[in-house]
Amino acid sequence: AFFFCFDLTSFTIPDSVTSIGDHAFHATGLTSITIPDSVTSIGDWAFTACSSLTSITIPDSVTSIGSRAFRACTNLATITIGDGVTSIGDNAFAYCSSLSNVAIPDSVTSIGSSAFGSCTSLSRITFIGDAPTFGTDVFLNSDVCFSAEINPPTSESK
Repeated sequence: AFFFCFDLTSFTIPDSVTSIGDHAFHATGLTSITIPDSVTSIGDWAFTACSSLTSITIPDSVTSIGSRAFRACTNLATITIGDGVTSIGDNAFAYCSSLSNVAIPDSVTSIGSSAFGSCTSLSRITFIGDAPTFGTDVFLNSDVCFSAEINPPTSESK
């Protein structure tokens, strides 16, 4: 929809929208985005390379975050993942080099391969409840410390 609209810096998604499609805001100049509670899914590559985006709140209504949804959002420092999210796709937040900590709600049952790969500032992951099933290299090239509040992942889920 707004693929490569570099001058698009702010956007409010209307309440009538239920899904953010693949590549919808890929490589835009977004500095902020408001996702309404009507949205239930964020598609693949939806916000990839939105390098001016600094924070994102994913509402409780969202159940899935697609592959590469926020990949290479290099200034994304703060993410809030809603309690309805059950899956985080492959490379969803890969190369988000400003991201330093993330809280994963207990609704998340799976995190895809390299979901937080090459997040070079990422140092703390907090799982609210049990750690979900992991793909391969979820935290590749990150110096992650798991919070003491969690049930640590087993060797099967790393």
